[in-house]
Amino acid sequence: NKMNIYEHDKETLQYIDHYSVTELVDRGQYEKNKFFNIKDAIKFRDAVLNKNKLARVAIYAVCTPPARPVVNLIMEV
Repeated sequence: NKMNIYEHDKETLQYIDHYSVTELVDRGQYEKNKFFNIKDAIKFRDAVLNKNKLARVAIYAVCTPPARPVVNLIMEV
């Protein structure tokens, strides 16, 4: 019984540990901020973009599904 990508993501998102707002600050260098609530992550991301419209920032859900390694799923860009 193989899952498609959407089923896999839906199942994985049941095990969110936290959200990471990740901003590219230099080539290969990222600044990460941890949030336990998607609304706070979105607020922070929006504040970064308000300061710098060209900021490269994304929100990831950091998931810890049982019997699998940690999975980062992109939530919003």
